[in-house]
Amino acid sequence: MSSLVENDPFGFGEPAPQASRLGQAASGGRDVNLLALAWRNRWLLLLMTLIGGAAAWAVLQRVTPRYTSVSRLYVERTLPQLLTAEAQIAQSATYLYTQAELIRSTPVLAAVAEAPENANLETFREVDNRVAFLRDNIAVGVGSQDDIINVSAELPSAEDAAQLVNSVVDAYVTQYAEQRKTNAVEVLNILRQEKHKRDAELAHCRQALDDFRQEHMELAVQTEQGNVVTQRFASLATELNEVEIQLLQAKALYNRVKKMYDTPKQRPFLLDMAGSEQQALRDVELERQAQEVEQTLAAERARWGEGHPRIKLLRESLADLRDKISKKQAVVIEAYVESVRQEYELLDQKRGELQAAYDKSFASATQASSLLVQQASLQEAYDRTAKLCDILDDRIKELNLTEGIDASLIVNILEVAGPAPLPSYPSQARFLAAGLLLGGLVGFGLAWLRELMDHRLKSVDEVSDVVQLSVFGVVPYADAAGDRSRAGQLMVQAPRSPVAEAVRTLRTALHFGLAGQEAKIVAVTSPLPGDGKTTVASNLAIAMAQADQRVLLIDADLRKPSQHLIFKLAPEKGLASVLSARMPAGEAIVSSVVGALDVLPCGPLPANPVELLNNGYFAELLQSLKARYDKIIIDSPPVLPVADARIIAAVSDATLLVLRAERSTRRSALGARNELWRVRATRLGVVLNGVPHRKQEAYGYGASYGYGYGNQDGYGDYPVLDEPSDEDRAWKKSRALIAASVEPSSPSAS
Repeated sequence: MSSLVENDPFGFGEPAPQASRLGQAASGGRDVNLLALAWRNRWLLLLMTLIGGAAAWAVLQRVTPRYTSVSRLYVERTLPQLLTAEAQIAQSATYLYTQAELIRSTPVLAAVAEAPENANLETFREVDNRVAFLRDNIAVGVGSQDDIINVSAELPSAEDAAQLVNSVVDAYVTQYAEQRKTNAVEVLNILRQEKHKRDAELAHCRQALDDFRQEHMELAVQTEQGNVVTQRFASLATELNEVEIQLLQAKALYNRVKKMYDTPKQRPFLLDMAGSEQQALRDVELERQAQEVEQTLAAERARWGEGHPRIKLLRESLADLRDKISKKQAVVIEAYVESVRQEYELLDQKRGELQAAYDKSFASATQASSLLVQQASLQEAYDRTAKLCDILDDRIKELNLTEGIDASLIVNILEVAGPAPLPSYPSQARFLAAGLLLGGLVGFGLAWLRELMDHRLKSVDEVSDVVQLSVFGVVPYADAAGDRSRAGQLMVQAPRSPVAEAVRTLRTALHFGLAGQEAKIVAVTSPLPGDGKTTVASNLAIAMAQADQRVLLIDADLRKPSQHLIFKLAPEKGLASVLSARMPAGEAIVSSVVGALDVLPCGPLPANPVELLNNGYFAELLQSLKARYDKIIIDSPPVLPVADARIIAAVSDATLLVLRAERSTRRSALGARNELWRVRATRLGVVLNGVPHRKQEAYGYGASYGYGYGNQDGYGDYPVLDEPSDEDRAWKKSRALIAASVEPSSPSAS
């Protein structure tokens, strides 16, 4: 068994990383085993499944049966030879769907509704619009794997369904196969006359177009980009636009350069703007000599001073060089200004010449465009007339083909509709299966909802995940038959019962989990009343006393004490008397109640239990009692209803939180744990009490506790033994060996 978790929000543990898991658990975010959920609620699932099946059967008894009648048709036709095989297939597919729509067309259905043999049908007795009724109930479909057309009807009367389907087939054959008449010949004659007129018009348009082209041969000179005249005009227009843009740029540059040249202070800037041709006029050697003289002058001035004759000669030489350089720069600037002016005048002259050529070409292009428009108009008239003639030719061919197709239409009735022997709706198997499935789904949904609404703790793993504390023991349920004294002394009354074995296991886990003798004061509490913390505390104290330890059981429940009832002690004095009257504890302790177990009952109920426990004297009392006893077990009140348990847990070395299986909820367990953390309670652990026998495996409690011990349902058949059990003897021996090896001088080791 792992050690207790010393976990609190003030630094005794590390609760921060667990916060997300705790919140998830508190909000119900847990994994659900669907198979286990179904098994736990198997009777609910079975009941809802049976209810669903019964409901489906009841619906079946009330549903009006419907019968389906089907007639199968094969529409065959012989296409002309001039159509290819692919065209025949396409025509066949579209033709079948067309015929399916014709079968459900209004003329066919109206003929069926007005037929004398259908006037007295039972199906039509309460129908006002028979055509709409037939359209809603007559189904026509084309087979996906064949070219068969299926005509069907589903009605409450099998005879009426068969008769109406056959009437629809007969009306279709009469309307579209036997009495089909067409005026194709008359339409064909009209189209041929129109074709003759359009042919004459086409010849006239062709002659007019040819005459126009002969008269204006220059329009025939064409290139890939179009007519030569219009192409030349477009080129001139493009070139003129480019020259005008360049002229504007040159004019702007010339105005800027001239303005800078007219301003003496800005002339040096023109030297940097000059091009490579003007820059070549500069005397680089003079500039280099001037720089060298400047450097020499600076060095000599620093050496000889301003009045030295050598300095005067260098200044005169530098002035002469700068004068020559200025003259050279003036020549460069004037050359640059002149080049800009010449470029501007050249572009202006070029623009004038292009403008004259553009104006001349514009007149020629205008005349050519007018002729091209006339030619395009003649060409359009010719193309329109030719297209109309082609359309008339195609229409004449289609009429010839249609005439041949209509004459070759053959309708084969492969299957005549007859009354169906069995109803097609409803299907009993499907209805029952749907009812059973729906009932099962509803049952599973109810089970799922029940699982979500149930916040009780149902397994050791769930307790560990939710509370994040070690589970030290799992105590099975024992039916005490209302006898609290016997329930609290099961270690004596039934030492070989599963409950006694579970308490011994809890004792062992506490000893090793609490690091031996370090945790002497153990508070036993629970989130709410009724979780069994009192019986766990009394039996745990008896188990420790049977292990040759001096144990004191304190009933610190100053509101509803029970230990005096379990051990049948007088309630005249106890812990309340010691705390309120400062009575010596030895006067209130009842010695050797069960072996080495001493009991400090509650005594008279005080009016201020919280003040008595929190005045400091209770903590001093526990410290004085620690020297006299190996273990002190405190039966504490529940955590959530009152504040007593928090005070007791704060002064205890360890705290056991007793949770009731199938009763304690996640919220109450988390609330109790958080309250204990707030008072810095250390070494928190959990005991799961009252585990049902039928759910022991889910709580990690198997049949090994009861192996060879007789009755598993209670403790009535167990003998009353005064001698310690074999496990108690082994526990005493192992404890003595551990104490001798760890603390050879300890009084408890002897």
